[in-house]
Parts: sequence; C-alpha cells; structure tokens
Amino acid sequence: MPVIQFAIALSFLLISTTSTDTLYLSLDEALQLALKASPGVVEGTASRVDAAVSLGRGISNLLPTPSATLTSAKNELATAWKGDITITQVVFDPLVYAGLINGIINFCYHSLDAREKISRLVYDVTTDYFQLLKSQLLFAGAQKALAQAEESQRLTAERFRLGQAAKIDLLRSQAFYSQAQLNLLSAEKALTLAQSNLCARLGISSRRPLRAKQELGQPAELSVHDPDSLLLMMEKFNPGVRMLKDLKMVAAINLLASFARILPGFSLYRSYQYSDTTFPRSYQHWQEKSTRVDGISLTFPIADIKTFILNIGDALAGSRRARAALARARLQLRAAAQGAILGYEEARRRYEQAELNLELNRELYELAATQYRLGALSLSELLEAEIGLTQAEATYLSALCDTYIQSAEIAYLLGKTAWK
Repeated sequence: MPVIQFAIALSFLLISTTSTDTLYLSLDEALQLALKASPGVVEGTASRVDAAVSLGRGISNLLPTPSATLTSAKNELATAWKGDITITQVVFDPLVYAGLINGIINFCYHSLDAREKISRLVYDVTTDYFQLLKSQLLFAGAQKALAQAEESQRLTAERFRLGQAAKIDLLRSQAFYSQAQLNLLSAEKALTLAQSNLCARLGISSRRPLRAKQELGQPAELSVHDPDSLLLMMEKFNPGVRMLKDLKMVAAINLLASFARILPGFSLYRSYQYSDTTFPRSYQHWQEKSTRVDGISLTFPIADIKTFILNIGDALAGSRRARAALARARLQLRAAAQGAILGYEEARRRYEQAELNLELNRELYELAATQYRLGALSLSELLEAEIGLTQAEATYLSALCDTYIQSAEIAYLLGKTAWK
C-alpha cells in the first residue's frame, strides 16, 4: 500500500537521523530474541522440568526401594554393632498405582503449562510489536501533518501580509498548526511507551532505541472463518482447558484410589540384618555376620477408619472443585473466543471502511487543492480537507495493525506458538 510504504519510509528516515544505534527488528526476529532472553522462556523451561519430576515420582514408587541403617550400642561389657539393609518391592498398592497414573497425567499437565507460557509469550510479543509498528506509523503521519500545517501557516501568513487572505484564514492556519504540534506530542509519547513495553517483553534492559521494520500489505487473515468451528478448535487445543481436563482426571483417579484403600497393600521385601561386636570391615565380613530375611508385608489402611473416611471426603471435594474449574474455564474460553472473533471481525470491517474512507479523502483533498489553486475554494476549506485526509490515514494505519493484533489473540486461544 502506498500509504504504508510512505509512512514506514518516512518514520525510518526521521528516526535514523536522531540515532545511529537503533535496533531494527522484524516480528520473526523479535520472537527469536524473546525466545532467548525473555523471563517467560525460563518459566516455560521450569514447567518442563516439573513435568519430568512428576513423571519420575510416579515411576519411582514402583521401583525397588532400598533402605540401610547401622547403629552402635556400648555397655559395660562390650560394643555391639547392628545393621540392616532392606529392599522392598511393591506388588499391589492402590495409592502407588494411582501415583503412577497421576505422574503421567502431571507430566502432560506441566508440558501443556510450558506450551501455554510460550504461547502467551508469543502473543504478548506479537501484540506489543504491532502496537509499536502502529505507533511508528502514527508518529510518522503526525510528523507529515505537522510539516503540512507549518507550510500552510507560512503561506497563509505571507498571503495575509500581502492582503490576499483574511484574518480568519490566518487564525485557522495557526490553530491547525497548533493542533498538529499537540498531535505529534501525543504520538511521540505513545511511541516511547510502545518501545518500552516491547523492550520489557523481549528482556532488553539497555536504552538502545528499538524500531519495528515489518511491512504490512494486507490485513491479517484467519485460517478458519466459521465461528462455531473456531470455538470447537479452541476448546480442543487451548492449553488452559486441556490442563484443567488433566486435573479433573487426576482428581477422579485420587477419588478411586481413596475408595480402593479398602483393599490391603501387598509388598515383598528382602533384608540383611548384621550383628557383631566390630564395625563391618568389608562386604564379605557383612555377609558372614548378617542374616538374610525374606518376607511379605501386608498393610490394611481400612483399619484406620477415620483417616479412610477423611481421605474419601477430601478426594470428593477435590473432584468437585476440578469439575467446577473445568466448567468455568470452558465458559470463560467461549466468552474470550467470542470476544476475539468479534474483535477481529470489527477490526476487519473497520479496515475495509478505513480503506474506502482513505481513498475518498484522498480524492477530496486533490479536488480541493485544484479548486483552491483556481480560486474556487477558500483556504479554510482546503485545511479541512487536509485534516480529513490526515485523520483518514491514521485511521487506516490503526485499523490495519489491529487486524494483526486481533488475529494474534485468536492464535493464542488456539495455543499456537508461532504468529503465522
């Protein structure tokens, strides 16, 4: 688009004259930088470590468990050394098997949590990036409008001095110039804030100027245009909903395991019991002075009836909380999805209307400029056409960037970790 290319070129030209150490980034480069330096990546990595730990804990209870003790007791006659090395293997225990399943589910949960954090980081960086790009374009447009207003004021002042313009035309040109200065100050503030936000998101602590260099030709497109299909995809792929599904399953397994505690636990063990008056000097010495004991261990949790009942009550409450959280998350996701879809549709319609409005204002300004040169139009009317064109350009640029911001929100709700 000519307006986009002109605005970007003007923005880069004006900014490059003030700083030679500016960092220019495309969106892909910004995302790559964020995935290396942002604190959000560290959080995602920690979630992956949690996933591995959860899986390891679930498996560890099924593996043989060794234990060892060595004590020394001294009386008036002699010193006695006693030791014990025991290896226990669980054969059947509802809580142990429930722990294994929970470990697998928690592994999936923390993996999804890591994905959600990366997806959120991509969404935040994408949003901040396009906010910066929009601020740059609006800043360039404000500078262009100020230059036009300054030229109009200069020409009007000269014509007023020669008696070719009325006082009201001079005042209007001065007011137009003053308003253009105010608009430039606001655009400069918005640009500075957008830079700071993106730097913080990327994990950049230096004061090096940052500029977006992405070129936008057409508005963002959605891969799925049917709202119902899009909502179904969000419920299927959204990491938050999938995480709550995992928690619901964990709660159901814990409830089942609590009822299963009515069954006895069954374990095998082998123990080497050492007893001598001297400290074991070697492995052979230990074998000579120890006795091997093989046995079976049975536990009856139902014997502690109060703990059994309390565990069931706690598991029931956890299961209900998990179901309620999942239901709430689905409702919130549906509301967020509908809001994002409506936001995108609004941004797309505003873009289409802004594009049409820009073309109309461009034609109107060209016609007004021609009539003004022919003396058929007053200066105030020309200034109004010029103001309308400036506003139309700003609206067009803003609407174009908003389509990408709204598209990024939908991609985040789908759990995507890339902006395209």
